[in-house]
Amino acid sequence: MFKLTPKEQKLLILLAFLLILGVVLRFALPAEKGIAVLKGGGETPAGSIAGGEKDAASAVSAAAAAVEKDVEEKMIVIHVAGAVSRPGVYHLPAGSRVYEALDQAGGGLAEADLDRINLAQPLVDGQQVYFPLKGEEGLGPLAGSGVSSAGRININTAGREQLESLPGIGAVKAQNIINYRQQNGPFHSIEDLLEVSGIGTKTLEGIRDLITVW
Repeated sequence: MFKLTPKEQKLLILLAFLLILGVVLRFALPAEKGIAVLKGGGETPAGSIAGGEKDAASAVSAAAAAVEKDVEEKMIVIHVAGAVSRPGVYHLPAGSRVYEALDQAGGGLAEADLDRINLAQPLVDGQQVYFPLKGEEGLGPLAGSGVSSAGRININTAGREQLESLPGIGAVKAQNIINYRQQNGPFHSIEDLLEVSGIGTKTLEGIRDLITVW
């Protein structure tokens, strides 16, 4: 069955709204013989009504552009790879999780080892979500594992225990990292860790080669 993306659904709803609004404007603001009669008995040129219709149309167009821009800004782009039916690049709403990426890619293959994946992990823009085959090792970053194929810890997805395994990162700093990304969104670079309370240049240099972001 054909399935619309969230963006297409919102644009379809917007199109229906514009169509209904156009019909309402057409019948609510009639112009007969170039003259419109007001309730008080006065008359006003139909051009004034036409101008009002143009203003309304402009307002609707602006609203439509704003909605479309808002939809665009709240979408993320991810790359789904590995043991799925349709590997590729997908657009999903910000805040989507790994299981939604799996659905977009047509689900996992029969040989996919989904038990190794955290399907509830939030996605971030630009992330590659890799679904391994059963018995497969060392290929691609595993979704939700917090660890890349090179063995580096992903500071955007790692849990507290993984973060505490890093030199110089104790329970307090690990929790500060988690709190920061929950409040401010994912880290875009390793250097963003300097914004976290308790982490300075010395600490960052000590873990730089052990961490990554995606």
